[in-house]
Amino acid sequence: MSDAEKKLAKSKAIITSACNVLQHAQRIEPAFGRERYASNADCYILLHDATKLFCQSLCDRYGEAENKRWSAALPELLLSHPEKCSETLALLEQKDFKELSYFQFVAA
Repeated sequence: MSDAEKKLAKSKAIITSACNVLQHAQRIEPAFGRERYASNADCYILLHDATKLFCQSLCDRYGEAENKRWSAALPELLLSHPEKCSETLALLEQKDFKELSYFQFVAA
């Protein structure tokens, strides 16, 4: 496995894990002293960095411009819709990727 493929696999695992944490947090009631906001803030940072690395790795794989697949809205969309994580990653991984719109994301 090449270095680029390792980065792709690791970033995908981080994104998937962050989305799982967010889904779990949505199902439980916050207890005194614990706020969902902290979890969301931490997950946002993870999603920002991991989606950027994930998209850069995909661009390297397909020989594209570095920022073709990544958008600053992507971590926010995953934060808002963690249940769509697998579908979103699948859309990003398509070789003939076209820019991901919010409506396409929600419909995924």
